[in-house]
This record gives sequence, C-alpha cells and structure tokens, in this order.
Amino acid sequence: MTKNDINVLDVRHLICPMTTVHVRLRLDNMTSGEVINILVKGEEPRRNVASSIRSLGHEILETSGTSEAAEDYCFRVVKA
Repeated sequence: MTKNDINVLDVRHLICPMTTVHVRLRLDNMTSGEVINILVKGEEPRRNVASSIRSLGHEILETSGTSEAAEDYCFRVVKA
C-alpha cells in the first residue's frame, strides 16, 4: 500500500469500548503518514474514538457525517 492509498475501517457495528479497541489496533499496524477513514455510529463512539485518536498523537484531518445515516460519522486520520 502506498502513502497515498486510503484504508477504511468500519466499526459502526460495534459498541464502545470495542470501537476504540479496533481503531487502536488498526492504527498500531499502520505506518507513519498513512491515512485511514474510520466509520463510527452514534455520538458516544464519535466522542470516544476522536479522543482516543488524539491521545495517541494522531491527527484527525476531517470529521464528517456520512450520507448513509444521520448518526454515522467518518474520521479521516493520518497516523503520526
């Protein structure tokens, strides 16, 4: 996978704290500079995943809703 490729991790089917566990596992297995889109469902996972990403030192490039459902969110993250 090249630096310009974007991974997708869909954890919308999981509930907290498993959303953050899966996000951390994926980020831990990525190389610095890789970008990933992380899909979450609901306000609590949105807050928890964003907090976890920042506390691990990674950068959230963008947060947006998805067109699929009002409670779905997408984080575009670059690994530190």
